Amino acid sequence: MLRSWRDDASKSGKWISVVTARHRLVKILGVFICFICVLTLWEFWADLSVAYKRVSSPSLTQTNQTQSGSSTLPNPDLISTSGSQFTGPTEQTTKFWENLVTEFYAAEPHGDKIKPPNSLSRDKFDPHGSKAQIHTDWLEVSDEEVESLKENHAKFVQSLRHLAPKMPFKRNTKGVVITAKGSAVGVAATAVRMLRHVGSHLPVQLFLDSASEAEHEQCNNTLSSLQVQCLNMDDFLKLPETTSIKQPKIEKYQYKPLSILFSSFQDILFLDSDAFPIRNPDHLLTVEPYKSRGLVTWPDFWLPTISPLFYKIAGAKAPNVTIDSRSSESGVMLYNKARHADSLLLAAYYNFYGPQFYYQLHSQGAWGSGDKETFMQSALVLGNPYWQVTKPATLITDEKINWGSGIWQADPEQDWKLQTQKGRNQTIVSTRKRKTRITEDEVNITSTMFAHLNRVKFDTRHPSQVLEDLVPERPDGTLSRLWGDDVDKIKDVAGYDLEKAIWEEAIKANCDRELMEECDTIRKYYEATF
Repeated sequence: MLRSWRDDASKSGKWISVVTARHRLVKILGVFICFICVLTLWEFWADLSVAYKRVSSPSLTQTNQTQSGSSTLPNPDLISTSGSQFTGPTEQTTKFWENLVTEFYAAEPHGDKIKPPNSLSRDKFDPHGSKAQIHTDWLEVSDEEVESLKENHAKFVQSLRHLAPKMPFKRNTKGVVITAKGSAVGVAATAVRMLRHVGSHLPVQLFLDSASEAEHEQCNNTLSSLQVQCLNMDDFLKLPETTSIKQPKIEKYQYKPLSILFSSFQDILFLDSDAFPIRNPDHLLTVEPYKSRGLVTWPDFWLPTISPLFYKIAGAKAPNVTIDSRSSESGVMLYNKARHADSLLLAAYYNFYGPQFYYQLHSQGAWGSGDKETFMQSALVLGNPYWQVTKPATLITDEKINWGSGIWQADPEQDWKLQTQKGRNQTIVSTRKRKTRITEDEVNITSTMFAHLNRVKFDTRHPSQVLEDLVPERPDGTLSRLWGDDVDKIKDVAGYDLEKAIWEEAIKANCDRELMEECDTIRKYYEATF
């Protein structure tokens, strides 16, 4: 009996030992598996964020500082903004808008919608076209309609005497104004991020039209830390409930002058949502030509095609047009609202009645019919000073790559200096030995200040969509750069690899949050391409 008990105890002990050993083995195996999982997860996150770390590294920051000529580090003041970003119009602004709409209706022209006989062929408004013409006059408008336009134009100009002094804004304030559709928040975000990338400290007011609550919230969540106020244009356009006047329908190009008008800034750098500076632009609001003119515009590629009827209606003398003259491009402007309050209001009038009358009076069927001529022409009609940059616009890429991709636009300060120097070239300078003439070759070439991506709109929210829709494919099936592989062509103009900087900002926007869907796709593209 005793021996049997001992045998059973011995067997039980052996079994316990085996079970204990197995438990230890399971524990060791479990620890090992956990270790492998942690290691794999760490490696995954390290790989996922490598591109973001690269674009955020001190060495790259120093490189960007050198390339863009200014610090890319955010100003601490930009990060400290607080409070709601959904600021609406003040009571004063709402009252002014009501008065302005009243004057718009009081000066409403009568007549049929002005239409050109046909679209104007490119070879007529292209300065390099085979049939380039500096004077275009083919609109058919009845004498009665011209008289109505003329009479009501004069009536509205008369109203500027009491409207302009009451335009609401905060004196001695400077800032950037951007207007965008709600669906284009990501495009505007690219402009804002590039603005901060090049070191601008100017506050931004972003006017969103036709935007949903989700789009407003997204704007606020993603851009408020960059000192951006996301403003609802619909709130500003809403007339008081007590008014008896009809709520006007505002759309497309008409938003632009109203965003400048509704802004609280006095000195404004206006940007289309797809335009941004490639160098720090803050000083442009304190130097020539803005300092003496108060309004700076940039040229388009084409000859002016403004109808002689417009100047007859406006009671103004038509400017001298040559083959070197260019139409306006309103994607970038500098605007002093104190000095040009009346010009801005007249531009708003031209846009209010633009679709019916003034857009075709300014374009006559040429490309780009819309608001673009209204700003410079309003200043010209009122005899106010302005400066249109003389250096021609140029394409960012060859036309074969996304239709040229966009427009390079010149530094207005350098353009002013160049033209001033050209004027001095006519003066003979005395030297000890002989009288010499300064040549244009001795004047520095105007540098570039802005990129307007009107052909390829870069949406920071959906960069993978940019990859899918717009990035060219090489013969071997790999993706090239958005602007093609000739990076030196971009560097020669911008002074640095601008496209790389844009993708870096897209990575920062998408890869500094947890597992953003866009991050992995653009990270792999960035690593392979740049």
